[in-house]
Amino acid sequence: MSVEQLGITVKPETDSVSAVRHFVGFAQRILGSGADPEIAAVVTSELVANAVDLGAGEVTVTIRCNGPVLRVEVHDHGYGMPEVQHPAAEDLGGGRGLMIVTELADSWGVQQFLPGKIVWFELGPGDVSDDTTRTKLSTGDGRGSMRG
Repeated sequence: MSVEQLGITVKPETDSVSAVRHFVGFAQRILGSGADPEIAAVVTSELVANAVDLGAGEVTVTIRCNGPVLRVEVHDHGYGMPEVQHPAAEDLGGGRGLMIVTELADSWGVQQFLPGKIVWFELGPGDVSDDTTRTKLSTGDGRGSMRG
C-alpha cells in the first residue's frame, strides 16, 4: 500500500505555523519527496502564517507528490485573494511572504474554494546545498502577509 497524500488541519494560532513546518518534513519522508525539505518548510510556513494572520478559521494543509514534484496546498476560510507585495526595505511590518514564495517555489497559485481559497505551490527535486538556494533562503524574514 502506498500513501498518495497527507494532510493536517490546525487552528489559526501562531503555534500552528511551527507544527505545520514539522509536519511538512514528516510528510516528505513518508511520501518520498525529492524536493528540498528546507525550502518546502519555509514556503509552507509563509503560506500558513498568512492564513493564520487572517484569523478566518481552521487551516488545512495537504501534501502530495506527483512523480518527483511536491505539491503543497494551504486552504483557509478567508475571503479575498492574496497579492504579492513589494514593501520598502525599511518597512519592518511584513508583507514579504508571497515574495519569498515566488522566489523559492517552482510554481504557485490560488484557487477559489468557497468559503475561502487554496494557495498552492510546487517544488521539484532540489538540494539546499546549492549556493543560489542558500542565498534565497537567507533573504526571508520568516513571516508573510496576505492582503485582500
